[in-house]
Amino acid sequence: MGKSSLVQRTLSGLVFIVVMVGGLLLPYGVLALALLLAVALSYEFFRMVSEPRYRMEHVLVTVALVLVLVGWFLHLQLGLPARYMALGLLPLVAAWICQLFDGASDHAFSTVPFFPLLYVLPALLSLLWIAWPGGVFSWRLTLGVLVLIWVNDIGAYCVGMLFGQRPGSAKLFPALSPKKSWVGVVGGTLFCLLAAWGIWAWWGHPVLPLVHWMAIALIESVFGVLGDLYESLIKRHAGVKDAGKLIPGHGGLLDRFDDLLFVLPLTALYLLIFQLI
Repeated sequence: MGKSSLVQRTLSGLVFIVVMVGGLLLPYGVLALALLLAVALSYEFFRMVSEPRYRMEHVLVTVALVLVLVGWFLHLQLGLPARYMALGLLPLVAAWICQLFDGASDHAFSTVPFFPLLYVLPALLSLLWIAWPGGVFSWRLTLGVLVLIWVNDIGAYCVGMLFGQRPGSAKLFPALSPKKSWVGVVGGTLFCLLAAWGIWAWWGHPVLPLVHWMAIALIESVFGVLGDLYESLIKRHAGVKDAGKLIPGHGGLLDRFDDLLFVLPLTALYLLIFQLI
């Protein structure tokens, strides 16, 4: 990586973090981020792997994501009954009907337009849920979870580039991502655990006890790697290097949120099991 590319990657990464952190500080900012991600991540996914013939289905599925997220937000923020999330079924039914006509000429059928319901929606619902632990908005918990994801990603990248590219270094999954190494995974995990301790020391016990921060760090270290590899699988299938070009030096939003899509639902599940949200 050249010096100019490194500078570009660093500056765009800093802008990305500032925008993310700024959005997390206010309830409606979190909603705006969730809606932006719903639209952008779905678009990048459709652009990579789905056929143009299903463009109307793409739009309708994205509208469904937006309606479900708005309904979930109104439930968390204003106490609106969660049943209004079911309004998202209306554009889904319309998408199913559209697909009948799109596939009628050659009997083609594809479930790809509906895949963001499994790939994108659970993470964004979890993002909103984590932001309202016990029904009260808390930017600290959400930001802490995301900081651990970022630290794990940065730590794994730096350690992997420094020590994981040497001859004989064991690769994690060379068929999907030739540069990812086991030493990078270990390095990212250690950085993530250290960051978890730092977050707990900075904010204290009221947000989460140390043992839970450490557990979340381990969840994010393990499943963040799987999320990264899964997106690599999608890109290999699509024959592209990056999911998009929105973030200079980094690719698309899907390239930056691939680990988050796996990690957030499992983090929310952990917090739910221990009655922390």
